[in-house]
Amino acid sequence: MSVPAWIDSPGALTPIVSRVDPDLRLGVDAEGDGLYRYRSRLCMMQICGGELEALIDTLALDDLTPLQPLLGEDGPLKVLHDVSFDAKMLDQRGLSLGRVFDTAVAARFLGEKSTGLAALLEKYFEVQLDKKHQQADWGERPLDEDQKRYLVEDVRYLPELAKLFEARAAELDVLEEIDEETRYAMRRALEPEVEREPWTRIKGARDLSGHALAVLVALANVREREAAQQDVPPFRVTGNRVLFEAARRRPRTLAQLRKIRGLRQLDDAQLLDALEAAERDGVPQEDATPPPPAEERAQRKAREKALTEWRKKEAAERGVDVQAVLPGHCLRDVAKIEQLEDEALASVDGFGNKRLARYGSTLLDVLRAADAA
Repeated sequence: MSVPAWIDSPGALTPIVSRVDPDLRLGVDAEGDGLYRYRSRLCMMQICGGELEALIDTLALDDLTPLQPLLGEDGPLKVLHDVSFDAKMLDQRGLSLGRVFDTAVAARFLGEKSTGLAALLEKYFEVQLDKKHQQADWGERPLDEDQKRYLVEDVRYLPELAKLFEARAAELDVLEEIDEETRYAMRRALEPEVEREPWTRIKGARDLSGHALAVLVALANVREREAAQQDVPPFRVTGNRVLFEAARRRPRTLAQLRKIRGLRQLDDAQLLDALEAAERDGVPQEDATPPPPAEERAQRKAREKALTEWRKKEAAERGVDVQAVLPGHCLRDVAKIEQLEDEALASVDGFGNKRLARYGSTLLDVLRAADAA
């Protein structure tokens, strides 16, 4: 196997495009540093196909647009594993993906018990990825030889894995469904992120009320500001569990807060600020969307149950995974349609023309039966 090219200059980047056969499957992966920075950056990009194996130091390059012809719809087939993260990272640098085969989607639709890349490489190629690098800081330089080896291994087998999965998918007639789900995942990945208050990301937060919730809100806000200032993820300032336990004790004095282990990265001024904010601001008022009427909820539940039962039976008859028949997000959206017509099914994001042709009338009958029961 050839030594991978290390690309860290504009002059070395452009020739990559001309070296790639458009008929190849091209393994692609992106690495960020979200475990170490407040806002993740695209740190590395790996490309592998045919005779080409390249590690691209994206931090060293101001302009990555020479890669767009390779990555776009007119380039070769790109093989990625769980495209959502990669699409988001590449979008940060002005790159868009087109013509993609996602081996994670394929693994799910083909009924693989373990769909992680490490498990699939071990199963099909007897390759073991070194797990110690899975949480590496890819923003640090220089990378050692072990890290470079891991980066190459992460993409080297993707083209061959895609070839195996494509053959099985063709036999089961789910290639179009895999493509539809991959495109859906890419669209969702590029949707603007909804800004959420820091406290809403803490497990159990909605079980608190009164002063306890006010303290949690204030501590979460203080932690968020400190994380942004240090340029680290919030969990590296202090963990969610620490904040939750601190709030649950309903502290009202600095001395009470200081007894709680895990808050040491926040100084006295920050903790006092949190206590004052809790007293001053109280419990947040959420602009929550009211739940639908009870009758509508009951109808939706009955529809989802009927669709789930039909999906299970159809998957068994076809010998495919239930997600290939109807992904969970499609099932929930189909259960919500008001007009029982093909046009309503066609408007469900990720449903696709193949399912509409194969299942359209059947699904409408399932919904009608559920409504009449």
